[in-house]
Amino acid sequence: MLKKICGNTFYLPGPVNIGVYDHGDGSCTIIDTGIDKDSGRRILRALEGEGLTLVRIINTHAHADHFGGNAFLVRRSKAKVWAPPVEAAIIMYPELEPLYLYAAKPLLELQTKFLQAAPSPVDKIIEPGSRTEEGLEIVPLPGHSLGQIGVATPDGVLFPGDAFFAMDTLKKYFLPYFVDIPRARESLDRLQASKQYNYFLPSHGCLTADPREILAANLKRLQEIDHFILSALKREPKTRDGILAELVATYNLLLNPAQYHLYNSTLGAHLSGLAEEDRLEFFFSKGRMLWQLKGRV
Repeated sequence: MLKKICGNTFYLPGPVNIGVYDHGDGSCTIIDTGIDKDSGRRILRALEGEGLTLVRIINTHAHADHFGGNAFLVRRSKAKVWAPPVEAAIIMYPELEPLYLYAAKPLLELQTKFLQAAPSPVDKIIEPGSRTEEGLEIVPLPGHSLGQIGVATPDGVLFPGDAFFAMDTLKKYFLPYFVDIPRARESLDRLQASKQYNYFLPSHGCLTADPREILAANLKRLQEIDHFILSALKREPKTRDGILAELVATYNLLLNPAQYHLYNSTLGAHLSGLAEEDRLEFFFSKGRMLWQLKGRV
């Protein structure tokens, strides 16, 4: 059942919150589609219950739990799919997601619906900063993924995708998934400074009119992870796997094939971010790539 936020803006709560904007003529746009065809069926039932016809899907980014319902909804409704650059390629060719996590043909354990959704057409590449004819604003929010966007409705509601995570998620996962830490910080800083939105609904979390505490907690977590890495490297240079092993042991992180590769990717994002900020460097020794503090003798 759809829940009204304000004006023509609604959402369908669930493991991934689905944004809905009523165009006012019986048609609507939705933001993201959940993980699979069951999510798609649930969305379609909710829209039909409100007398709405789906004409457009906007995907905030190309993680399986955000576009897994696309294929079903496109077949059933003939809706057009809009997605940002880079993300569109993965939505059309979802085998790229486990491929980039594993850096080769992925293990079978990574070829699941949680990392590899059903392929979906993309009918239009949308550029950050643009607007639809109904006034939906495409807001650049990279960091969690390379080309992630948020979608803001004319009612002042922002659907920011996974630009930030709820407090419960931060408590559960010490290493929230990001691929570009400097850009993630910039996105979080922009959201903190923004005064143009009345409501924020993250994909995993609750509706809020004031996300400042949550945004600050996300920024603090990124800082804590960087601090852990820098402290670990004060003692001696380490490989990426060595740093990850310390993180797993210190924070008692659960490991399985998917979680290991997600953690490893997030750690890599922190390492490259610290290198970009001129705080870390790497070198090769005895067949290993080692990380150390910049300028360490």
